Amino acid sequence: MNRAIRFAAALVAVLALSPSANALDKVKLSYVISSVEYADFFMAIDKGYFAEEGIEIELEQAGGGVAVPALISGGLDFTGSGSVAISAILKGAKLKVLFVVDAHPAMQIWSPESVKSFDDLKGKTIAVISRGDTTEIAIRYYLAKHNLPNDTVSYAPLGPGLARSAAVSSGSYPGAMLNANEAEDLKNAGKLKGLHKVVDLRQEISMAYNALATSDALLAKNPDLMRRMARAVLKGVRHVKASKGDTVDILLKHGLSNPTAVALEYDNIIDSITTTGTMAQSDQDFDVTTRAVMLDLPKDKFKASDVFDFTYADKANAELKAENWQPKISKK
Repeated sequence: MNRAIRFAAALVAVLALSPSANALDKVKLSYVISSVEYADFFMAIDKGYFAEEGIEIELEQAGGGVAVPALISGGLDFTGSGSVAISAILKGAKLKVLFVVDAHPAMQIWSPESVKSFDDLKGKTIAVISRGDTTEIAIRYYLAKHNLPNDTVSYAPLGPGLARSAAVSSGSYPGAMLNANEAEDLKNAGKLKGLHKVVDLRQEISMAYNALATSDALLAKNPDLMRRMARAVLKGVRHVKASKGDTVDILLKHGLSNPTAVALEYDNIIDSITTTGTMAQSDQDFDVTTRAVMLDLPKDKFKASDVFDFTYADKANAELKAENWQPKISKK
């Protein structure tokens, strides 16, 4: 075999192994709402970061209370409701949290002026997105932090749309979980009058709030997909961190309509968005212990490694650093 033939054969072999040369891995991924905290998914799709890693994403909108059972049953490959997955893992589900986008909940509890403080919500119902999702879990962490019983409040699952905003602004419920973007939309619509922020959970709670989870089965079957997912999501996260303008534009393309509200949400939470997709060991331990207590499980039964596997995030970080990767910021 002469040199030209050997080179051609080698080139064919390399191309055969390249993700871009083969059919893309089709992946079903869930997100909860169009918000800055999920903008990394939209960014990675629109800027081609998933495609670069040989992945075709099918996005499905679902609260964590719906998404995690779908992940367990195989109806999803990944979910952005990694916080909800932690509860399932501690109850025996074979899942892992691979990537953490934000370790602080973006939600706030809003109520009518008649509710002066959280004490006035005791025994009452708070509107959340879905039962068992991160909106409910964040409240339960708040209860645990303040040594309050799990049944201090009850929860009404009203979905990811406008129902929660309408519920609190109309007085149907004494409290509702809203993010900064939703609160700004209410303000612009003149529906924030008579309402106030009772608790800002971002200031109160540390937890794996927005995180990527998958099944142990898929992890074992296709570990290289985990690495490539981590690379694509990390690219999306870094782009979000690097460009407020691109983030606003992406979210306006994916369901939001108020650029002022999106920009406000960006300013409120961007400092706590990850640059690595990982959490410190002490934060992992706190999250697992607190969740176990919340679920009335023995807090010493579980280790952080039962829940978190940042192996692929670490690999992705090292590779992107070696490549000196930079996001494709739009020129305006």
